[in-house]
Amino acid sequence: MLKGSAKIQFSVCNFAPIGMKIENNFYDLFAQLRDAKRPFVLYRLPDTNTLICIQQDDSRHHITASLKEEGFVFAPFKRTNQFTYIPNHHVAQVVIPEPKARTNTPTATDTTAQKTYYNDLVADAITAIGKGAIQKVVVSRLHKQEFKQNIAESFVRLLDAYPNAMVYYWSHPQTGTWMGATPETLLNLEGGKCKTMALAGTLAHEDNKRPKWSSKEVDEQQMVTDFIKQQLEILYPNDAIKPAETYTKRAGNLLHLCADFEFGINEVALLDLVQSLHPTPAVSGVPVTKSLEFIKAFETHDRKYYAGFLGPINKEAAHIYVNLRCAAVEKSQLTLYVGGGITSESNIAAEWEESQCKAETLLNVI
Repeated sequence: MLKGSAKIQFSVCNFAPIGMKIENNFYDLFAQLRDAKRPFVLYRLPDTNTLICIQQDDSRHHITASLKEEGFVFAPFKRTNQFTYIPNHHVAQVVIPEPKARTNTPTATDTTAQKTYYNDLVADAITAIGKGAIQKVVVSRLHKQEFKQNIAESFVRLLDAYPNAMVYYWSHPQTGTWMGATPETLLNLEGGKCKTMALAGTLAHEDNKRPKWSSKEVDEQQMVTDFIKQQLEILYPNDAIKPAETYTKRAGNLLHLCADFEFGINEVALLDLVQSLHPTPAVSGVPVTKSLEFIKAFETHDRKYYAGFLGPINKEAAHIYVNLRCAAVEKSQLTLYVGGGITSESNIAAEWEESQCKAETLLNVI
């Protein structure tokens, strides 16, 4: 990672001739962005050391229906034809400082009520699967955590802890403030090529131990692979869509099964690709439509932007990720969204433990 104090240059965008230079340390810059009360986003793409800042020069709610604008898009879990985005009014590269140690360890919020809720939700899912209505469904829950840390310092720790994730901090009056470190690519478009991935199944990472994937995780991941292949074959010739070999992908203290896809984008529009894939079975279930009906009927909370998608878009490229391992940020509280894929082989106690591990992916850092 780049180290030291921040020295940034806001670029002059083609459609917004605004230029300014700010020299400051990262924490002062972060405070300035928040105090300005205009939409902004800080993000770093996986396996890079470049932190990008985009800030609006107004407080308008910018919406795209085509995904052809230039900026950073932030979309909810629910399917929609209009997407909030922050346009490239001011764009800068920001130097990432050394992470600071936490001044205190947060005390875990009592999760008794959420455990009962989640266990009942998993049981309902297993029952629905047993009746043949669905093969798999992804259920989720909230984890509300008292938060007294410096949020800017927490964000820097997140950047440091998850170098192979899309790490972001998004602030907008229409959506609220969100932060996360997601390992899952929805679509990466660049140089005429498109990449996506089928990511599913979860195990805790253990040093010097090979993961032992059960048939439950293998089948769960295969469902996602099959769905992506089927959806893309609607837009492309069958022989153009071939997943690579499945492998284990690490995300912090968690492991997932993953199969990558890469193909030429040709004349297919980004919007068509997004609408064909979102939401994937990795965040909804199989079949998708029936799974969404189950989620609507049984989940009592609104997923909002959890399991939606986000990322920078422009005329030449797009880097869009599924919004996992994320939290809504409030003054003294974080609301984490976690979930898991339920199949006929799911175990209620194991599913609860998996959801706890996912929550700790963020809590252990921030």
